[in-house]
Amino acid sequence: MRSERPRRRRAADIVQMPWAQLVNPLPPTPLISEDEVEEIHEAALTLLETVGVRCAFHEARQVFANAGALVDEGEQRVRLGRDIVMAGLATAPAEITLSPRNLAHAVRLGGRHLATAAVLGPPNCTDLIRGRRTGTLSDLQELLKLTQYFNVVQMNGWPVEPLDVEVRHRHLEATRAMLTLTDKVPYVFCQSRQRIEDVLAMCAMARGETLEQFASRPGVFSIINTNTPLQYDVPMTVGVMDMARHGQPVLLTPFIMAGASTPATIAAAMALNTAEILFGVALSQLVRAGAPVLYGCAAMNVDMKTGAPAYGLADMQRCTLIGGQMARRYRLPMRSSNFSASNIPDFASGYESANACFAAASAGANLLMHAAGWVEGGLCTSYEKFVLDCEVVQSLAQMFQPVAVDPLHLALDEIAEVGPGGHFFGTQRTISTVEQAFYRPLVSSTQNYGAWLEAGAKSAAERATPIWQEALSQYVEPAMDPAICEALHAFVARRKEQGGAPLD
Repeated sequence: MRSERPRRRRAADIVQMPWAQLVNPLPPTPLISEDEVEEIHEAALTLLETVGVRCAFHEARQVFANAGALVDEGEQRVRLGRDIVMAGLATAPAEITLSPRNLAHAVRLGGRHLATAAVLGPPNCTDLIRGRRTGTLSDLQELLKLTQYFNVVQMNGWPVEPLDVEVRHRHLEATRAMLTLTDKVPYVFCQSRQRIEDVLAMCAMARGETLEQFASRPGVFSIINTNTPLQYDVPMTVGVMDMARHGQPVLLTPFIMAGASTPATIAAAMALNTAEILFGVALSQLVRAGAPVLYGCAAMNVDMKTGAPAYGLADMQRCTLIGGQMARRYRLPMRSSNFSASNIPDFASGYESANACFAAASAGANLLMHAAGWVEGGLCTSYEKFVLDCEVVQSLAQMFQPVAVDPLHLALDEIAEVGPGGHFFGTQRTISTVEQAFYRPLVSSTQNYGAWLEAGAKSAAERATPIWQEALSQYVEPAMDPAICEALHAFVARRKEQGGAPLD
């Protein structure tokens, strides 16, 4: 029987690691041989040369035609020679630094650096107090506050769609919330040319810069999802081109579902993933040589019985590892994801997310998207899962910490003083380091069964509820220059009066 005594978690119990860029000391894990990497590379080039990509945006087809690609206007199909592809790869940068309005929260993407971003895009959200609901601007604001509060979430997502805001104004309200409630790297949705321009103008304003000045120093990011197999629609193509023009990075991420959008083999899935990315790389570099791009790998299989995406399951981890090998082949930063197929923050969501995060680390990923909050295959953001994911990612960050091996830490004098059969609970070192010697979890508990019953016999998700509640109560809005804040408000008001930006 559960104890009826309530126990509210205190703010002091929310133990966080300090803000720091994560550096992954683990050597990348290869799943396939270097020869097999080359086979996938050659297959991707063959697809681009012989099958081509259907590109719906005329301006992009013209750019490719001017570069010497074979363009069939009737089919809107572009066939790229490998010379165009390899020229694009030669100018794409191997490392990117993203600078938000608070330079203390700048992140590096490339090499051994790993950054994390909050969940992005769900239309719904849920928590154990208020239940599942359609996303609102109020929900978005709360989730942005959690993004700001938790140090291990280092970049913004778009953690829920504010569906109570009219579509043509939604990007304005959401971006204003993101820029005022957080000072971490913002996100840009590439849904139309006008929306991109509006959001980039606001992000430049938050840094006290013009749009032209903003282009000289990357400070935002966006995801480009291709329509696999071998299709770029108008909004995504415009996104590649306009983000490149403004010197901002895109995460080129094909919508790979092996068995549905690709043949039912991992090799074919990764060949298509690579071909569609190389097409985007080539386009971005033709628009602006040196424009930053990431090799995005969110590839997975479908459940062959139901047709549903197998988010967070074993074959997705295999794609992640191969994706890391391909990204290293091209000297491009890699994007991976914390995916889960589970509908609630339960054991399945936990092991799926843990597997996804550790596969990303093993692959040498540089950006972990959807690092906190994802449930229902991306259709919903869970407040409890947000906290539980912070535990997973913070545990990964702790694993990355260097281990000191020297006379002080080997502590031979201390061992000799205690001697055989003794214990170290009362030694000076133990007493003085009780708070910081080892990882202190956010949610996990080492209580025995009796103590757990006495504390309310709560599941991990139930223990996460008071944590996000306490985090919201402790949240402090980051300072912003009043003149910049006023300029943002004026920009939003003016653009709304002008009609905003409907979707293309």
